[in-house]
Amino acid sequence: MTNYKMERVLFSLCVVLSFIAHGQSSLSISTPMIWSTAKVKDNWTPTTAPYYKEYLTGTALGSGINLKYFIKPKFILKGKAKHFNINVGLGYFKQKFDISRPFDYASFVQIIYRTSGYSYQCWNWSVGLKYSYPINAKYELTADLSYQQFRSFQQDYAPTSGDPIQTNRFSIDFAKIVTLTLGVERKLGKYFSVSFNLLLPAISWRNDRIFRDDPSTYYHPSFSFGNSFSLIYRFRTKNI
Repeated sequence: MTNYKMERVLFSLCVVLSFIAHGQSSLSISTPMIWSTAKVKDNWTPTTAPYYKEYLTGTALGSGINLKYFIKPKFILKGKAKHFNINVGLGYFKQKFDISRPFDYASFVQIIYRTSGYSYQCWNWSVGLKYSYPINAKYELTADLSYQQFRSFQQDYAPTSGDPIQTNRFSIDFAKIVTLTLGVERKLGKYFSVSFNLLLPAISWRNDRIFRDDPSTYYHPSFSFGNSFSLIYRFRTKNI
């Protein structure tokens, strides 16, 4: 899905939700960070080389900023369903990899270049369902299950040789993440809240042709976890 189509879909979804909303809506800004361990295939080194390893390992760090709109449609106002909210969001995310691996560096010198690290800058969109359980007048426990897609607009590859960083500006459907977010939310007066959250993501990263990978396939981190801090603004409650 292109960025233009993605934005049209999200805008249409927000309009529809606004018309069927009945109750309090809110807007949040959050700063997620996700740590991962990754294992990638070496497609360059000959298998007969004494230092050959089929897979290379390293760490990955992702960070960014997300804006989410939460709304409570009329059909989930009654009973236990009143604790649920639907949310849609947009954000910016930078995924960094601390992995040394051979790659196709744009150079006339025909040698194997390796990365000291590389990163992808992305826009992302999300849709999710949030559950809130009030403990008392100030605190709530929250759980949010969301789906995100990431489109990279810039890719940076730093060679170990000390040569300049190679920057590509391809539009890449880079990643998909399903995240379970568990948090504690504290109200700060009538309209504002803050929340600290634990992120449990299931991540799929698209393989990159610059490493001689098949770009139609995905790979997954060995382990991932994260956290985020959120500032929430609650809009004026509609009269029922």
